[in-house]
Amino acid sequence: MLTQHIDYERINEVSELLKTIGVEGVIKLEDTLDPQFKALKRISRVIGKNYACIYALLVALVSYKLTMRGEEWWECLAEVIESRRLYNPLNSLSDVLSDVLWFIDNCRGAAIAREARKSRVVKAFRELRGFLDSIVSDYSYVYRDPQGFLRLISRALGAEEWRKTIAFTVKMVYYATRDPGEVKTINLNIPIPVDSRVACATFSSMIVKTRSYRDLIVNPRLAQEAWSIVSRETGIPTLNLDTLLWLTGWAPRDLSLEDARRVVANILSSIIGEDNAYKISSKLYIVKCT
Repeated sequence: MLTQHIDYERINEVSELLKTIGVEGVIKLEDTLDPQFKALKRISRVIGKNYACIYALLVALVSYKLTMRGEEWWECLAEVIESRRLYNPLNSLSDVLSDVLWFIDNCRGAAIAREARKSRVVKAFRELRGFLDSIVSDYSYVYRDPQGFLRLISRALGAEEWRKTIAFTVKMVYYATRDPGEVKTINLNIPIPVDSRVACATFSSMIVKTRSYRDLIVNPRLAQEAWSIVSRETGIPTLNLDTLLWLTGWAPRDLSLEDARRVVANILSSIIGEDNAYKISSKLYIVKCT
């Protein structure tokens, strides 16, 4: 049986550190360093935010068990949309579905379970058709009723709202609608998607104590609860907090602790200065991920 527990004292310490970065600092990191955000901006420039939301939603729902890195997957999508739609404008949502199915068939990242991915996309498209029509007319619904948006996706797929793929889908739709430099967030209390990077960030920061960061991937509930508390304390929404952890959480896993701190400090220095960046990185990540 896996044993995990939240360290509330560490949550307070981590929250104080991240308050110095703030939501504006995290959004700046999204703009400058997140390749997924950049890929969705490429798509938005070609087809507009409304249709970009639909691509983001449908593709995010099948962004699991990839045979390429996640950032490469979204870059592959951007290349597909640019090649298919730059001089051939969309006429309907059916064109979007056709593009996504073609993308799954032809992007090497979907080599595992291609047919299952395509079936999931078709199911979501049918179940959400009315909602997709409304987004094409006005994507701001995502901001007006984000909780309703989350429930719609969950019900369409028969998945619990905390599931990693559902949370990730909401984030990608958010990326599709936000302009670079725009300080805009979705007012949504959504559990953070716990992938290997977020799990490592959770373990290394010691806000959740457990034997291995891998335990948090298998059982993410306490990691999600801990980061939700950090989100409330710092005012950084979990969807944005996820970016900070995704950009830095790999380092304590792949590098020595000292090298990881230097790399994280370098990432943070673009928004808070070198001295503060190293101070935060050395106090944020305190053990190597095992």
